[in-house]
Amino acid sequence: MKKLITGVLLSACIATTAYAGGKHSDERRGGSVFPLHKMEKVLALTDEQIAQFQTLKEELKAERRTKKSEMREEGMRKNRNLLAGLNPDDADYQDKVNAIAEEKAQQVKARFLKRAEIRAKVADILTDEQLEKFDEMKGKRGKKQRKHS
Repeated sequence: MKKLITGVLLSACIATTAYAGGKHSDERRGGSVFPLHKMEKVLALTDEQIAQFQTLKEELKAERRTKKSEMREEGMRKNRNLLAGLNPDDADYQDKVNAIAEEKAQQVKARFLKRAEIRAKVADILTDEQLEKFDEMKGKRGKKQRKHS
């Protein structure tokens, strides 16, 4: 019994160490929008471009923090399962469902527009050749993420 417990604990320690042993924090947390350490090598970024990307990253990080604090204040996390709280037998059930669907559609639209805005900023920073390589990087990365899902 002691050997079994020791073996399980040892396996857990090894697995945890292997997971935490990623070279960059991006490898442990699923990546970021701009993995600068990879982009610098693949796209041959200039120092000016690297500085622009770092500035953009900081802006996005500040926006995420602001949005996260706003969501906490508004209690948006509680509203995730609004549909589960509705009673299908209520007379205004469909109206409530439509209101929730409209709200969710607005959130998706806002995220899509934000990604388009970021894409435009990236296009302003990179040259045409670098932008093509960047798109290839994103395509390869997307395939890897879908493969692991």
